Order: sequence, then structure tokens, then C-alpha cells
Amino acid sequence: MIFENVKMVEISAVNGKAEIEGWENDHAEVSYTLHGEAEVEVEQRGEKLIIREEPKKRFFNLLGKSGWAEITVKVPRKATVRASTVNGEIMARNVSFEKVSTVNGRIELENCEAGEISNVNGRVRAYLALAKSLKASSVNGPIELEIEELEGDAKISNVNGSIALALSDFCDARVKASRVNGAITFEGIDPENPVIGTGEFEVKVSTVNGNIVVRRI
Repeated sequence: MIFENVKMVEISAVNGKAEIEGWENDHAEVSYTLHGEAEVEVEQRGEKLIIREEPKKRFFNLLGKSGWAEITVKVPRKATVRASTVNGEIMARNVSFEKVSTVNGRIELENCEAGEISNVNGRVRAYLALAKSLKASSVNGPIELEIEELEGDAKISNVNGSIALALSDFCDARVKASRVNGAITFEGIDPENPVIGTGEFEVKVSTVNGNIVVRRI
């Protein structure tokens, strides 16, 4: 399915897997494969594309829900995306996210932009080409985050999980790290003065029951 004039994409899935890719075309393209009894609804409202997936309800809900879908979405590089899954995963490349979140799943981002990343009971692994203003959080799962360029403050937090943060020389970052029941390690950064470049932007990193590693790349 092809959709023209798309500037905003919203994706929500239950028991589903979403693969999202930014491309140079001006239109968006959506395809999906159903496994078991599941439904996918795709609707365009003006410049917004809405994609919803959920398993079909069975026998008056007495037997719960079954089925899931693999959803593949290609979006214009300039489009903004909001994506969320429950019991699924989100994998993306070359995408600009306003927000990306999972519960009982994982997030993997490659060469993306993101404003907010949220995860419960899963793993976050992200390489961000640009972070204008970032909030990343996890509960019961590790965060592995690499930022190539920083253009705003960042707050990264985890409860019952570790944080591994890599910052390039293009990040004018001033790091403030704190932890409860964990260790803090700096690699390539002075632990007494953890500043990269001008230190214009504040990067707060915190954990409860988890280690923190911040390294300069």
C-alpha cells in the first residue's frame, strides 16, 4: 500500500513486530504479514498515516487473544514517527522519531533521530545520528545508546538495568551521572570533569540497581 503526502506516522501494535525504514521517496509504503488471527488497520488522515495492529479476540475473550503481525513501513526521511508495541519489537533505520516505546519487547535503532525512547521489560539498543532533546528510560532492561551529534539536553535513566552511553566528539556534552546500587565508569572522559567539547548541553545519566558506563568515541 502506497500513501502520498505523509508527514506524520503513528504505529501501534500488540503482539506485533514493526520494521520501519526512512527513504528518499516522497511517499510512504506499508506491507504486513499476519500470523494467526490478527488485524491490521491502515488509515490516512490528511498528512498523518495511522497503522494499528492487534490480535483478534476469541470466544467472548474466554480464551484470550492470539495472532500477531509483522509490519514493514517505509517513510519519507523528513516524516516524524511515533511507534509503540506491547509484546513485540521495533526495529528502525534512518527514521526521525518523536517517540518510540515498547512493553515486553526490544527497541533497535540505527542512524535515527529520537526525542523520547521508553522501554519496560526489554532491551534498548540505539545509534542516534542526532539527538536534539532526548529522554530515554528503561525498567528491567539494559540501555545501549550511541549519540553522534547532540543539539539539546538529554536525560537517560534506568531501573533494574545498566546504561552504556557512547558520545562522539560532536557532542558538546556535560555529563552528570548518579546511581543507587551500581558503579559509574568513564572511558576517555575525565571523571572529575566529564565534559566533551564546550559542554553546552547537559546529559543526565542515572540508574537504580545498575551500572553506568560513559565513553567518548
